[in-house]
Amino acid sequence: MMHERILLLFPRNKNRKILLNMLGDITYRKWVPQVIEDLNQAIAAYRDAVREDPDYAGSLVAFGSMLCIRFEQLGNVEDINDSVLALQKSTTNSAVGPRSFVLNIRGRSLLRRFDRLGAIDDLNRSLSAFSDSDNLTPSGHPDKPGILTGLGMAFMRRFEILGDVGDLAKSISAGEDAIRLAGDGHPNRPLLLQKLGTSLLLRFQRLDDVDSLNSAVSLLEEALRLTPRSDLNRFPKLANLSHALYARFQRMGNLADLNRSISIGSEGLNITLDSHIDTPSALNNHGLSLLSRFNRLGDLEDLERSISMCENAVSLTPDDHPDRLLRLHSLGCSLSQRFQRLGRLDDLNQSISIRDEAVRLTSDDHPDRPARLKSLGHSLRLRFERLGDIDDLQRSVVVQKESIRLTPEQHPDKPDRMSALHDSVFLRFEQLGNLADLNHCIILAEDILELTPDGHPAKPRRFSRLGDALLSRFEHIGDLGDLNRSVVEHCKALHLTPGDHSSKPSYLMSLGQALSQRFEQLGDLDDLKHAILLYEDALQLTPDGDIDKPAWLNNLGVALHDRFKRLGDLDDLQKSVEVAENAIQLISMGQIEKPSMLNNFSIALYSRFQCLGDIDDLNKSITTEEESLASTPDNHPGRQARLNNLAMYLLCRFQQLGDIRDLERSCILGEDAIRQTPDGHPDRPSWLANHSVSLRLQSWQGGNTENLQAVLNRLSSAALSTTGPPHIRFYAAARWAHLAQIEVHPSVLDAYRVSLDLLPVLAWLGLSIKDRHYHILRAGKVARNAAAAAIAAGLPGVAVEWLEQGRSIIWGQLLNLRTPVDDLRKSHPVLAEKFIFLSAQLEGTGIRGREINVTNSSTQALNTQRSHDQALERNTLLEDIRRLEGFDRFLLPKAMSELSKAAQGGPVVILNLSDDRCDALVVSPGAPDVVDIFLPEFTPEHAKNLSQSLHGLVHHGGRNERLMGQREGNSDPEEGFALILSELWTRLVKPILNALNITTPSTHNFQRIWWCPTGPLTFLPIHAAGIYGANEIFGSKLSDFVISSYTPSLAVLIQGFRPRSQSQKPFQVLAVAQPSAQGQTYLPGTQAEIASIQRHATGKVPALRLDGYMATVDNVQAGMRDSSWVHFACHGVQNASDPTESALLLAGNSRMTLSNITKLSLPEADFAFLSACQTATGDEVLQEEAVHLAGGILAAGYRGVIATMWTIMDSDAPQVASDVYEHLFQDSLPDSGRAAEALHFAIEKLRGRSENRKSFSHWVPFIHVGV
Repeated sequence: MMHERILLLFPRNKNRKILLNMLGDITYRKWVPQVIEDLNQAIAAYRDAVREDPDYAGSLVAFGSMLCIRFEQLGNVEDINDSVLALQKSTTNSAVGPRSFVLNIRGRSLLRRFDRLGAIDDLNRSLSAFSDSDNLTPSGHPDKPGILTGLGMAFMRRFEILGDVGDLAKSISAGEDAIRLAGDGHPNRPLLLQKLGTSLLLRFQRLDDVDSLNSAVSLLEEALRLTPRSDLNRFPKLANLSHALYARFQRMGNLADLNRSISIGSEGLNITLDSHIDTPSALNNHGLSLLSRFNRLGDLEDLERSISMCENAVSLTPDDHPDRLLRLHSLGCSLSQRFQRLGRLDDLNQSISIRDEAVRLTSDDHPDRPARLKSLGHSLRLRFERLGDIDDLQRSVVVQKESIRLTPEQHPDKPDRMSALHDSVFLRFEQLGNLADLNHCIILAEDILELTPDGHPAKPRRFSRLGDALLSRFEHIGDLGDLNRSVVEHCKALHLTPGDHSSKPSYLMSLGQALSQRFEQLGDLDDLKHAILLYEDALQLTPDGDIDKPAWLNNLGVALHDRFKRLGDLDDLQKSVEVAENAIQLISMGQIEKPSMLNNFSIALYSRFQCLGDIDDLNKSITTEEESLASTPDNHPGRQARLNNLAMYLLCRFQQLGDIRDLERSCILGEDAIRQTPDGHPDRPSWLANHSVSLRLQSWQGGNTENLQAVLNRLSSAALSTTGPPHIRFYAAARWAHLAQIEVHPSVLDAYRVSLDLLPVLAWLGLSIKDRHYHILRAGKVARNAAAAAIAAGLPGVAVEWLEQGRSIIWGQLLNLRTPVDDLRKSHPVLAEKFIFLSAQLEGTGIRGREINVTNSSTQALNTQRSHDQALERNTLLEDIRRLEGFDRFLLPKAMSELSKAAQGGPVVILNLSDDRCDALVVSPGAPDVVDIFLPEFTPEHAKNLSQSLHGLVHHGGRNERLMGQREGNSDPEEGFALILSELWTRLVKPILNALNITTPSTHNFQRIWWCPTGPLTFLPIHAAGIYGANEIFGSKLSDFVISSYTPSLAVLIQGFRPRSQSQKPFQVLAVAQPSAQGQTYLPGTQAEIASIQRHATGKVPALRLDGYMATVDNVQAGMRDSSWVHFACHGVQNASDPTESALLLAGNSRMTLSNITKLSLPEADFAFLSACQTATGDEVLQEEAVHLAGGILAAGYRGVIATMWTIMDSDAPQVASDVYEHLFQDSLPDSGRAAEALHFAIEKLRGRSENRKSFSHWVPFIHVGV
């Protein structure tokens, strides 16, 4: 109204322009941003003032300034153009007041137009105007801080465009000078703090200077604190602080920063208008913060809000705005993330379209081009994963490489862009199998980690990325070092990841995959158990509908199948089938993971057929594998495995149904798998072994014996491979040996030699003892059959060497770990000490805790890893030692010349029972050659029948514990015992004695003989062989001729006969009694037993007694360390499910298990008496391993032990013990070398009692083992 009156009242007045300017000033002063009309009226007044006098600088400056302000509110390009024109004209008029003032306003207007239109000329002119204004303004002038701030912002913009760090330094310097000149009370201090904070934030983004980041946050926080809530300029301060907190979260990973960023960003958006020029930027940044929180916590609502914010930011940004591409890029990120979560292909296609446009419209020299190329490459890679178009993947690699090429060396985003390239190249390797791509990935991943500081939130993902690449290289090359490194890297990733992080399921899954692969390679059951727990935990944390869920279900299905194959639990197999089928149902058509899932489903079906025999499962496994193959490109590295699997299924169907076409097709497919798999690939041995079966059947069908050599070639190539799981190579070697033996092929001895050489690899020192036992179980009778082949070839010495190499492997490993290295220490002390250290470490980790849980899986995996690393390092050290002069045979299997030392106390008779013959191999004192005694009357079937009969008798009517009285039962087992012992005498023992010319019975000066049985013979009482009862005469039983001892191996005797160093401790006997173990019958005889020991020892040697509550595991072990002899009078139990947990029962419910005993290393130990039940009862499955308490005692360092083969009577034990110790303490110095003799005479006394003479169960169980 006043404007109109001025125009009416003063149509030609010379003061009209002045009045109009005054009106504009008044109207502007009452303007608030929410009431744009006041600003419009002010601009209208200034515009009319300019019309009155177009050359009047005052009107031009006011008009230009107001237009710039309205542009900042509404974003109308016409306003900023008119503003620049008016201000440009004003500066040409020298009559304008302070020129610096006008230049400052002009610089601001030009900078705003640059922000909107992106013309670099505007930016340079803005810098020039600000610089001139700065030069014209003295330091004390009140406008100086504002001018410096504008100058700093212009330098910052030019840095953003051209990347010159010098511009950034000038921007920060100007901002710091502005704050210093303004002082604390300056009304514009909040604005000055805000601008400097923005510059410091940019310096952090360019140089990764965390101090700059923290300073930026602090300055922006102070700026906001100084700005009242009612202040109209609060919005940009909220927006800038929100963005700085987001940046700090991205760098430091503190969730509190991100939550605060979102909260502050929301506050800012709530108080501003959509029309504000900074609103689109704030919306965009807020969308990115929400996206980051989704990535961190996985809340889908955050993702949807992020997309909404980014869409609003784009819709409010004009098409020609220079920041439109940036906002489109942000929207593309959010859409891409929604695709990865929900699998909506439209989101991905839209993301690619947006990112393609952003790249196309971004000049080569624009600093944002690398980031946009990286994002485009990421989306192209995702589309390839979904649709499988290789062109998408190839283009992804190309644009990622271009992104890195355009990124300066020291740019903080370079590691992120290198990571994107890694992911694309890695995926290309997975599809095309070019190892150069994989090696490039590993180099990239290592370089990325080098560039990533500790504490960086991206570090876990980068550890995981390296772990994935190393795992893949192991799968293709077979280097165990890569596999172990993969586990370590994945453990690091998981360790650094908070429990609520959305990426945690991914890291859990990746570690699980590495552990699953290590289980497949080494057979460490703990690895598989950990993997399943990790998979289950990852799936529990993954919501339904997540795009990754099918692949993760697939991994769980594979692991459950592996556990079924190991433990045989049918529930695992059924669940494996269900999980695999569920994964396939959830996956979208065309996803590149589908062929792999089909393959795994077919494997589970095939296993179920093998278990349950449903032919439908077999047929379905074939059609499923055919579907998998049809979807697998010819050059895909997974194709060979699928060819192999289909060949196996077809072979199986041929064996079931007899369709020759299945066999022919199996042979062709197996050949294709081998041909497409390069030498050195870890899966090649498996393909070769499997194909040998098809070829063998084909030769039988066609009567073509020429195929035999082809079959043997396949098997020998697999067995001699340097890569691949040891159990596959051993299986191939064993089949090679078996086939060569039945076909009388000349390669039979070579095959058995390879098989035996693979046994220590199969039972690798890096595994737990329980896992090693499992793998030895798979080795079966190979050592016995190898010995039989050597005997048949006229090489009994080789047979002995092979039996020693292939039996008692675990105890042999333990002895090796404790082997003195005196010779090595003399010439190479450093190597010796290192070897001793590693051996001690491995000895301590052979028996691990069995508790498996997901909360500390990464720690447990690293503990397992440590065992593997130590074993690998020890193997490498052994190779180094063997290259030294004089140490070429260091800890290698002993030759016969060394093994013959076992017979220095008397002949050692090794009883070898193979598949088709039984032989006694005799190593005699001083004899250069091994004597082979063929035993045609004692067949393997005969041995098996005797062993089964004895098992029934031993368990007849009694429990596996030390008994209080006679066994219960309706039938008398004595006749059965007599028959077994008679058969052993006539068919086995008597022929051996005759061959050794031991034909005269004796009552004194008995010859010693050691028995080393194999297979089922390990359970038969060879020492008691004879004819008893009515037909018994002097000379009709073994004990009339010799004193018998047993040994699990020749190495035990060699170790026992080795001279001991002079003990620094006084001789002492430890006597342990536990009559009342928890849950067991009371044994009153145990007290009398150790009382008799004390009685015999009194006045000769000290005796330490531990009984009752004092007989704890800790006390007993401490006593064993201080004593040369130990006697146990207690219950003993055999654990059938885990022999290492067989135990002597001590105080309360404590148990001294076999695993406890084997951990002991007692170099001064001498003799033990285990007067408990089943202390020499071996495991029925691990027949060759002497897995019993007596074996553990020998392994702990004792030279000899009296033990029991099965249950003994509580009434007999004290008498036997008393008689044994009476004999041993006859002389002033007790001699454990007479223990076998003492037991011999003690048993004779026990049998001499009329009530026991016919009761074999009373005396037969007692045996002597060792020296």
